Amino acid sequence: MENSGIELELGYKKEFGDVKFSANGNISYLKNEVTYLGQGKDFITSGAAGYQSMGDITRTQVGEGYNSFYGFETDGIFQNAAEVNAYTNAAGGLIQPNASPGDFKWVDVNGDGNITGDDKQFLGSPIPKYTFGLTLNADYKGFDVLVFTQGAAGNKIFQGLRRLDVPTANYQSVALSRWTGEGTSNDYPRLITSDPNGNFSKMSNFYLEDGDYIRLKTVQIGYTLPSNTISKIGAQKLRLYVTGENLATLTNYTGYDPEIGGNVLGIDRGYYPQARSFMFGVNLQF
Repeated sequence: MENSGIELELGYKKEFGDVKFSANGNISYLKNEVTYLGQGKDFITSGAAGYQSMGDITRTQVGEGYNSFYGFETDGIFQNAAEVNAYTNAAGGLIQPNASPGDFKWVDVNGDGNITGDDKQFLGSPIPKYTFGLTLNADYKGFDVLVFTQGAAGNKIFQGLRRLDVPTANYQSVALSRWTGEGTSNDYPRLITSDPNGNFSKMSNFYLEDGDYIRLKTVQIGYTLPSNTISKIGAQKLRLYVTGENLATLTNYTGYDPEIGGNVLGIDRGYYPQARSFMFGVNLQF
């Protein structure tokens, strides 16, 4: 692989009377490209990068980013039978004979008049193009504050919270805006007990969401007691503090956590999100 990019870090420090203030920020841009996979290999897949009945949903290929998402591209939803019948090949046959109004229209990438595995294409990378962070510190007459914010942008996440192998598994509330008739939706297909068009069983851009986020990762507020107060107990320093972690996240991602874990980067199978936590502590030095 070849990784190239830019990293930038800036710091600022100044005193405003009794207030000591400092800020440190960083941002990086990364371009990832696979350059060689071995003799005679143009791409590889991994069983760990599969999702239920879809099989592999990522592909590592020369000239692309590592473990990029690979699947079908949608071109809206068939609104009526006339649109289904109008999507034909050069011989006049239906390109999607199993489709009905309310189903996805798949892009015929290679133009052969059929929707097959050859029509899959690269749909995005799970690796963020940008990562950034900002740390703020301030001190005033024994009080101190630390604020740490971080985030990422430019990546895709496979949102696979709903289990396809469990027909009665819950849908998210976005399913309430599904296609229920002509003109009702052009991005969320109809819901039926079967799936003849593969709306949900085909890997497609329907499952991919932007992974951009900004997270208020850490906030800590402390107070150090005056030395003339703690000297009475023989201590050199006594600091009380409270820390909050994962306090707020700004994101359009509809899963539990845009900063997902798991065994394959960018595939969200419903992993437990990072918890919001609060801690209280005391630092005592003698």
